[in-house]
Amino acid sequence: MSMPTILPTGQLHPDLFNGTFVKHISSPAPADTGEPGVKVHSDAMTERWKQMEERVNKAWRENKDSVIDLSGHFNYQTKDVYDGKTVVENKGMGLIVETIQPGVFTAEDANKAAASGGATHGFFYRDTDFLFSAAQEYTALGENEVFRHRNINDVNFVRDTLDFFTNGSYNQTDVNRMQDQMTAVVRELAQQIKDGGAPDLSKVKTTLTVGGTEVSISQLLDMQKTGRELSESFSGMTSGSLTAHNTEAFAKMGIAKALGNYYGNDKGAIGQMFSQGMDRLYEKGIAEVKRAHAWAQTVSYGANTAGNRDAVKTELGLAELFSKMDTGSKSGLTQSFSSTLAQARSLVQQYCSQYNMPTTHVGLAGATVGIEKFFHTWMEKL
Repeated sequence: MSMPTILPTGQLHPDLFNGTFVKHISSPAPADTGEPGVKVHSDAMTERWKQMEERVNKAWRENKDSVIDLSGHFNYQTKDVYDGKTVVENKGMGLIVETIQPGVFTAEDANKAAASGGATHGFFYRDTDFLFSAAQEYTALGENEVFRHRNINDVNFVRDTLDFFTNGSYNQTDVNRMQDQMTAVVRELAQQIKDGGAPDLSKVKTTLTVGGTEVSISQLLDMQKTGRELSESFSGMTSGSLTAHNTEAFAKMGIAKALGNYYGNDKGAIGQMFSQGMDRLYEKGIAEVKRAHAWAQTVSYGANTAGNRDAVKTELGLAELFSKMDTGSKSGLTQSFSSTLAQARSLVQQYCSQYNMPTTHVGLAGATVGIEKFFHTWMEKL
């Protein structure tokens, strides 16, 4: 299905609610630095777009027999210094497309987003409150007693867990086995309560079988939390303009993938499955960006300019650089990060040199600080 379009009235095309979540971000030219902002009404916006369209069409008619770069008709010249301070560009140049992460508040939200191509998974949002409520009921059972009705609402947790770690390669036998194990977990929690303590998952000895390997419930929940936080770097990406925000965001995207690999290294088979699951989400995030850009090229001149195409290429290149860091050990990853950061800065500098702009224009210094902080904060957590 084709990507959603923006109607002239400003309303969203109905396809938006059935397809991949993307939006086209456009804005009027910003006021010159130092000038007061003004409200832009719809009539003024319409007139401005008409003027831009006329300029583009005129350029096309005059150069229709040759390859032309229309980026000049979409970019606006701004001052690089104001009042002694360096001006950093934070308005997009050309056409910018953003992959949208819909509001994810529940596992169902996450699964709907994932079904539309989103880089997330319901497993990350399944809570375990049902274990504690069931444990309270199970305190009434004696050692040789069972309830006629199991009353443990774990089927969605079980299915999403198996789906994430096995990439959908599980069957009903796997579900039944894991549910039996969850019953044992509940009985352990109930015994903790009967012994006068509070239910504590970290003390549960029963293991769960996931993808043919065993994992404790506490370890599984630690992976859930880590995966959810890392996966936040795979969605909500803006591309098409090399700003400090985009430079930092795409670097974080690649770093998050590498950190997922590093985190799973020392956790055996379950850790390997976790890393592979994070790799799949990273690839979905990259695919979203590419798909959104391909759609943009079908609906706008701006997305077909050399500057726009090279910006997207550079952004994706940043993610790829960091995603391939050495994750074999903590010291190796730290050293690899330093060298990769230097390569990433060089990549941005090449783009700036190609379009005759200083790196201050794209906020490279600030982006570098943000990238370093993100990496080192995570290294302290893992």
